[in-house]
Amino acid sequence: MAWIEIDGKQIPLLEPPETQKVSPRRILHVLFKYKRFIRNTFLAISLPLTVILFLMPQKYLATVRVFIKPSRAYLNLSPTTQENTLSVSASTEVLNSEIQIIKSREVLGQLAKELPFPNKGWLDFGSPFAIQAIPLKGTSIIQMSLESTNPKWATAAINRAAELYQVQQIKVRKTQGIEKFYDEQDQRLRTDLLKAEHDLREFQEREGIVDAGKEIDASLSGLAVVDRNLKETESGIRETERRIVILEQQLKTQQPTISSSKNVTTDPAYASIRSRLTQLELDRQSLLQRYLPKDRLVVDKEREIVELKKQLQEAEKTAVASESISLNTVHQRIFNELLTARVQLQTLREKSAAETNMVASYSSNAAVKKKKSFEFDRLQQVVNAKRDALALYKKKAEEARISDAMDEQNFGNAFILDRASPPLPYAGRSSLLWMFVITFFASAIAVGIAFVMHYFDPTVQDEVSVEEEFGLPVLATIHHHAT
Repeated sequence: MAWIEIDGKQIPLLEPPETQKVSPRRILHVLFKYKRFIRNTFLAISLPLTVILFLMPQKYLATVRVFIKPSRAYLNLSPTTQENTLSVSASTEVLNSEIQIIKSREVLGQLAKELPFPNKGWLDFGSPFAIQAIPLKGTSIIQMSLESTNPKWATAAINRAAELYQVQQIKVRKTQGIEKFYDEQDQRLRTDLLKAEHDLREFQEREGIVDAGKEIDASLSGLAVVDRNLKETESGIRETERRIVILEQQLKTQQPTISSSKNVTTDPAYASIRSRLTQLELDRQSLLQRYLPKDRLVVDKEREIVELKKQLQEAEKTAVASESISLNTVHQRIFNELLTARVQLQTLREKSAAETNMVASYSSNAAVKKKKSFEFDRLQQVVNAKRDALALYKKKAEEARISDAMDEQNFGNAFILDRASPPLPYAGRSSLLWMFVITFFASAIAVGIAFVMHYFDPTVQDEVSVEEEFGLPVLATIHHHAT
């Protein structure tokens, strides 16, 4: 609580009531207090704006709608053979890029040169070439619009702006000098191709190569045949060697000659010994019947018998009276086969040596041709690469000429759907709405200035001000009425 000293006494100041700090009565008091000022300010603001509103010329709105369609692929320089296409869709980024082309200086500058604004009044504010472009939601359409007080000029200007945009769109995406570039590359590649073909022909003539691939195949085929024959010859040699060993073993078991006929008779000495031995055994049996086995006569007989048996064993039982000798046909056949096998073995060994030399010759020849074929293939690949590159650049050059022809005919990705045509609709809002805006604007400024003046007024305004400033209660007020 605040205090004030009066005549040496401390008197407490009264706190203003909370309800009186901001009340409708005080607001109305300010409005009625400054009503003349508010009225004059309102009229000073609203009347000129109203006059200007009715004096301003009527503006008309000309609109053109342009459809973005990916119907053409623009040709660009590329080190590959891939197609260079422009992907145009209803994306915000693409449509914003198209809008920037529409608002570019080139389009607006060319439009200003071709269609200058015919007349501009002192109340015609703003640039006559303020072209607006907005994408229509959910579509690939851009709406171009132009406001102007001259409907005829606005119609012609917006239509021409759409046409200039089509031309500028093609110019922006076109690669300048691409046809000349491809022509220069075509001439350079022709020179390179002629040099590569000359190097290939010179190598063929120097090395005597007609078709390296076929010659290598022929050499490899001959090598395969000779190698197969060599393996067969070596197999024949091993088989012949085994056959010779078998024939030699068989030959050892056969005699060169054999006896074809033989007459056999008993040996007289053998017959005599045999007869004598039989007689002695009979005598021994007779003596055993009369004497003991140890008797001298028996023992002598037995001794004589043993001697005769020894003689009998040494004597031959038979003797050959006559014998015919002839060659052994089996021995002769085996011997002949052995000789034939040995001759065949020698022949096969000589054939093997010759075929071994042929294999080495074919292998060496194939290796030399293979080595030459690498250089031949390299030169051939260079020639093919130059031919392919030349064909590619020919194709690209033709595409460039077609692209230039399309540019001359203005074949682009932007198509004008709707052109502007009279009568044009009015641009902007209605006069009644502008009157409402002017009234609200002027009233707000007048009332605002009145409250500012009241806020900075140093005099005591009413009883509430007295209570706020001094904290003293107001017992009565005297209202002054102006006469």
